Amino acid sequence: DWALDWAATTFLSKHYTNIWYPVAGFGTAPTNQDDANKACVESLEVFAKKFLAGKFIGGTALNIADYKIGSAVWYLEHPAIEKNSKYKNPQRISQYAKDFYAALSPESQKFLEGPKGFLDTKLK
Repeated sequence: DWALDWAATTFLSKHYTNIWYPVAGFGTAPTNQDDANKACVESLEVFAKKFLAGKFIGGTALNIADYKIGSAVWYLEHPAIEKNSKYKNPQRISQYAKDFYAALSPESQKFLEGPKGFLDTKLK
């Protein structure tokens, strides 16, 4: 519950919107992208220390918070994000995104092909 509250009130509303949305074409970039990137990294590092003592938020198995937060940080791993915003997930969050994707069912991984394909268009 606490991790989901953090996602809604801190990560998605204050940081994700400054990185993913502009790259995807759904918003304007912040005035200072470097500062926005730094703030996101710092916030995700605090999140990792608080919630990622194990492989996932609840330990060794995915839970609802992982589906919400894991999918968002998985998006931030896409090469178009770094290319267009110079943002890069902190190492622990990068590993979490990889672990999240690997733990998904084949059907869920297939579902993410659409969003990946969309972001692939932002590499041009």
